[in-house]
Amino acid sequence: MTEQHNSKIITQEDVARRAGVTRSIVSYVINNGPRKVSQETRNRVLSAIKELEYRPNKHAQMLSSADDSVAEKYIGIVLAGNHMFKRSYYGSILAGIHEQAHKRDWHIRFIRVFEDFNNPTLFNELIHPNEITGVILLGLDQVSQTSDNNTLIQAIVDRVERVVCVEWEWPGVPSIQFDLQKAAYQATNHLLTSGHHQAAYIGPEDRRLIGFRQALWENKIQPDFRLMLCASEMQDGYDRCQELLHIGSPNAIVAGTDEVAIGILKCLNEKHIAVPNDVVIASIDNIDLSRFTIPSLTTVDIPRDRIGFHAIDILVSDQHRKGASAFSITVPVQLIIRDSSVPPSNQ
Repeated sequence: MTEQHNSKIITQEDVARRAGVTRSIVSYVINNGPRKVSQETRNRVLSAIKELEYRPNKHAQMLSSADDSVAEKYIGIVLAGNHMFKRSYYGSILAGIHEQAHKRDWHIRFIRVFEDFNNPTLFNELIHPNEITGVILLGLDQVSQTSDNNTLIQAIVDRVERVVCVEWEWPGVPSIQFDLQKAAYQATNHLLTSGHHQAAYIGPEDRRLIGFRQALWENKIQPDFRLMLCASEMQDGYDRCQELLHIGSPNAIVAGTDEVAIGILKCLNEKHIAVPNDVVIASIDNIDLSRFTIPSLTTVDIPRDRIGFHAIDILVSDQHRKGASAFSITVPVQLIIRDSSVPPSNQ
């Protein structure tokens, strides 16, 4: 996005002239009513808003004052999707971000999902130096599979002075994450070295799967790709476990997340398969609920609060840098052994 219009307040009349419509039509598009507007006309208006970098009046007035101090110490958070609001794992990261921001006397202006910013009005309203000084991009690798989304990500990075990626990487932007491969390797190796060699994996298809296969290779176990199933939520874990039991009879299951593991536990319980006597389980995340499942989950602890703390510390640091000097921080992980992987005779 260019800055050629920043010296002049862009009005709805300007947008209407660019789009070849009336001001009322522009208002209907911005406010989603009260009258319906054809998709073709709506697209013309949205294109004009994007080209002119139109912002609602109250934001245009701030812009005209040329006072960047209104955004000082304010940050935004962009999530990959609404599912992050529902997951305990991401809730812990957001709590860490909020706690550390408060300690550093910074403030959170907004938390929005990435899809929202396909609306150019909202983009120009919130992703602007008069609105925020920095932005945290959480897990946007989950939406970076299309060129349009990548273009929008780069537009956010170009517009905001301070940017930090959490749990993913973007060229020229500082990042904070944990080692997915190492976490899965630790969970898998723990089960294999306890004598359970018929191992299955149910979880996200990312570097966790590589860590699972690495542990198989190091323990000289031939991988069976039929026993590697994709899942990211509790219901997925339950459904994939049902499929797994029709394919084979593993005596060890590595779950890519604790939520997936909880779904697996429910499935095995319904099938009267005892954990850990018949099947041992290890997972990743160490969310609070993992201590209270029956049996309690062996899991790899991810220091979610520290991820949030580091994200703020990087963002507000005087050493914050975008570009070639951007750096990445990888937080350590630790295996927590509980009842799901240790039969009673071994405890």
